[in-house]
Amino acid sequence: MRLKIYKIVALLLLSTYTFIHCSIAVFQLQYSVIMPQFTKPRTLAVPVKTPQGHFFFAGHTIERVKWWSSGPMRKLYFLLVVMIMTNTANDFDRSMMNGLQSLSYWQEYFNHPSGSILGLFNASMSLGSLIGLFFVAYTIDLLGRRAGVLIGSVIMCHGVGLQTGAANFGMFVSSRLLIGFGDCIVLGSAPLHITELAPPQDRAVLVTLSGASYHSGAFIASWVTYATLKIPSDWSWRLPSLLQCTFSIIISIAIFFTPESPRWLISKDRSEEALDIIAKYHSVNGDRDDKLVQLDYNEIVAAIKMDQEANRTGWLDLVKTPGNRKRLGIITAIGFFSQW
Repeated sequence: MRLKIYKIVALLLLSTYTFIHCSIAVFQLQYSVIMPQFTKPRTLAVPVKTPQGHFFFAGHTIERVKWWSSGPMRKLYFLLVVMIMTNTANDFDRSMMNGLQSLSYWQEYFNHPSGSILGLFNASMSLGSLIGLFFVAYTIDLLGRRAGVLIGSVIMCHGVGLQTGAANFGMFVSSRLLIGFGDCIVLGSAPLHITELAPPQDRAVLVTLSGASYHSGAFIASWVTYATLKIPSDWSWRLPSLLQCTFSIIISIAIFFTPESPRWLISKDRSEEALDIIAKYHSVNGDRDDKLVQLDYNEIVAAIKMDQEANRTGWLDLVKTPGNRKRLGIITAIGFFSQW
């Protein structure tokens, strides 16, 4: 009976991924029909190169700020790098299962799992993440980006404790579900927080580093399980499990010193707080009347006002227009293919 349940769960997970894959194909087919065909321009538009030491923002050429000369900006960049660790923690948690399967003590403790049981061992974290999808958007919109990062990290730490002390198969799988659930909330909060808080001059770089840091977690997880390979006890797999919480603890501490997203504050009618944060962390002298500060603030206000006037805040907005459907297809494809 238990084996049948495992097979059913494995089939459900497979069906979910198949559904995503089919959705991507539908999006691709849809765009081949809907998207209009444009004639090739006679002359190619050449992008204007920014002057040295400047960058383009909101239609203006802005002089780059030497962030290392400002205490608040140095602090912000450091905290944003810590937030980037969320992706490292994500891949560490997911890749560690590959290393655990090579440990003899883990194999013996769980009676050499195979087939659908082994599949459930590996897929349980992804299942937890799928469940978390239904909560993450409401959590970070209602409570804020900082709260989302903190809540997700705390949930992950609880899951790590449960996995480290796992006494049987059910306890181990439950812990992985919990880790996946918390991980989904963290990954829904941290990249958004980085994007909305990073100074415009380096926003693209920081967001790119956030995505690129994913594979660093696999690298660390591989060496951790290799280092514990020779431990002659169950701690050969319990110790790597325990070390999963390292990044989550660091992130949980750092989030108390990280300012809230200005965009979220403005959406909650806390515009003065948002302007203070932008002035403090996006300019060297903390001047609220600085050109970049005003451009950044007004752009956020205008974008939120347009969204509110159009009432474009529902789930159906993802598929209402061809442009949004294309974006959804690309995002889904990235999520799907990143599983490999």
